[in-house]
Amino acid sequence: TVRSREVPSTQPREQPLTMTSRLLTLIAVCLCLLVGNCWLVEAKKQRNAPHEHRGKLSPYSPGPFDVLKLGPKDEEALSQDKAVMKQIPGEGGKGNEGGRAICIQDVNAPKDAVWNQILDIDHYVGKVNKLKECKNYYVKKNGDGTSTIKTKMVVGVIPGYSYEYYCDHIYSPAHDSVTWTLDYDKMSDFDDVAGHWHLEDHPTKPGCTRVFYACDIKFKRAVPGPVMNFLTKSALKQATTWVKKESESKPQACVPKEYAVAFVATPRPKC
Repeated sequence: TVRSREVPSTQPREQPLTMTSRLLTLIAVCLCLLVGNCWLVEAKKQRNAPHEHRGKLSPYSPGPFDVLKLGPKDEEALSQDKAVMKQIPGEGGKGNEGGRAICIQDVNAPKDAVWNQILDIDHYVGKVNKLKECKNYYVKKNGDGTSTIKTKMVVGVIPGYSYEYYCDHIYSPAHDSVTWTLDYDKMSDFDDVAGHWHLEDHPTKPGCTRVFYACDIKFKRAVPGPVMNFLTKSALKQATTWVKKESESKPQACVPKEYAVAFVATPRPKC
C-alpha cells in the first residue's frame, strides 16, 4: 500500500497581526475618519465664503427676448404642444460667444397660473427632475417693485455628480420676468449660472401663455457627456414641460401672495 504524505509548503506562513500592528491599523482608520469629518465640516463652512469671482456669464435682462424670431414651423410645433428650442447670439465677452439656447412652450393656462408655479420655488422638489433640495433662504421686496429671492439648490445627475449652488433671483413683474445669477456671496459648485423666465400672453389664444426659458451653466472643470447634456439641453425642455403640466392642472391659481402686491403692470384678480 502506498501511503501519501503531506509535502511541506514552500510558501512563507502568514504571520498573525501583532498587538502593535492592530493598534497602528486602528489609529490609521481613526485618523482617516477624523480627517474626512474635518473636511466635510470645512466644506460646509466654505459655503458661506464668497464665490471665486463675481460673474463670468453675461446676466440676462428682464423682458422679452428681442432677437428671438419664431417662424411658421415653430408656431406649428407650439400649436401641437411641443417645446421649441432656439439659438440666439451671445452677449459677448463673458463666455456666451457661442450663443444661448432658449426653450419656448405654449401653456393652456393664464400667466397668473404659470407664475404660481414658477415662483413657488420652495416646492420645486418632486416637480423638477433630479432636484434633491430647493429652499429659499432670503426673500425681499424691493422699492422698485421687484423682489429678490435667494435659493439653495442641490441637483444630483448621476452618482458622483451632485451640485450644490446658490441662486440670486430677481422677479420683475413689470417685465413679466425672473432673471438670476449665482449668489456670489456664497460658494457654489457651478462656476457660474445665468437664467431667465419670461411670460407673454399667447398671441392668438386668449387665456393662454407663451413661456420662454433660458439657463446657461458654466462648469468649473470638465464633466462627462451625460451630465453636460442633462444640465444644458435636457433640462431646458424638462423645465418648460413641468411648468406646463402643473400650470394646466391648476389654471385658476394666482401669483403667490408674497409677490402679488409687487405687480405694477396690469391688475390681477384677487385670490
